[in-house]
Amino acid sequence: MPQEFVTLLWRDSWLKPLTDGDVGTENCALCKKEFKEIEFVTACDFCDIGIMHDSCANRHILQKHRKELEGKIGSHRDKPLHDYQ
Repeated sequence: MPQEFVTLLWRDSWLKPLTDGDVGTENCALCKKEFKEIEFVTACDFCDIGIMHDSCANRHILQKHRKELEGKIGSHRDKPLHDYQ
């Protein structure tokens, strides 16, 4: 039976408390919902859409930047992981 592989993407964690004033927005750039008191947010690696919920960024990148993502996956495929990974 052939073995199937799943590609897992490791996003470097970056927990830094910022205010909406620091990032310049109160709303997610994708879903337009207001950020709550504590949210995990990120930005797109491929465009300047703005600050988004982490889950919105995942959806955005998979829908809008799949080709670029596959290129980035290919360029990093054989690189060794760091000790903490």
